[in-house]
Amino acid sequence: MTSESDPAMIKKGFELGCCDYVVKPFTKEELLARVKTHLEIYSKRRKLEAANNELSLFCSAISHDLRSPLNVTQMLADTLKQDIRAGNTEDALKIASMIEGKTAKLITMIERLLSFSKMCSIEPEYETLDMNELVRDIFDECKSAEPERNITLIEGILPQISGDDVLVRMLVKNLMTNAFKFTRHRQNAVITVSAIPDESYVVISFRDNGAGFDMAYADKLFGVFQRLHLDEEYEGSGIGLATADRIIKRHGGRIEAYGEVDKGAEFTLYFPK
Repeated sequence: MTSESDPAMIKKGFELGCCDYVVKPFTKEELLARVKTHLEIYSKRRKLEAANNELSLFCSAISHDLRSPLNVTQMLADTLKQDIRAGNTEDALKIASMIEGKTAKLITMIERLLSFSKMCSIEPEYETLDMNELVRDIFDECKSAEPERNITLIEGILPQISGDDVLVRMLVKNLMTNAFKFTRHRQNAVITVSAIPDESYVVISFRDNGAGFDMAYADKLFGVFQRLHLDEEYEGSGIGLATADRIIKRHGGRIEAYGEVDKGAEFTLYFPK
């Protein structure tokens, strides 16, 4: 706010970081209108930066999240060919149906990701989701990719949630993939999924008996390309948990993590009721 009218001084003010100025004497209405305009510009810039970060994250996540179901589909196709050669018509029809289901889910996922890339944001399409069915489906998918593993799913009675089917599947897939990966060196790996009573949220916990992590570095878990283990120990791109964090926030919730080195990890999802 200034009574200065010298163009050189006004130019210097802008060079020093001023985004606007009001000349005295001023009216309250003009001042508030200018402040409101700049607050709106600032808010839109923040939203644009967040959208660009999310776009970058999801573009990186495409190969990460689509590779596993594609590998499973390829394995099913190979099995289908073997059944056809052996004349096992009934088994071949079952496998063909499984391939059809996996392909439909992949197409839906790709369409949503493409929509996301076009509009730089994706709003959840809410529907009622059976979390027991969803968790079991994703566990079976992960297990089929590593059939030689001795890994057990202990699944409690989970509540239904209101969420976007594609996004919640990506969220659970990232947590389940992590549990499979970090229990790899356990002879008897166990993944426990259970519901936790809460007044304000639908709370679902994913716990494993794997490698765990040091809580001193917990704040890095949900950052893009942040990893707590070396590639030589466990492969990964460093975007899975960051993606999970973005998805749960899009649903108005949050994710929390707890772990101990060599004693497993627990990720807790909070969906608003």
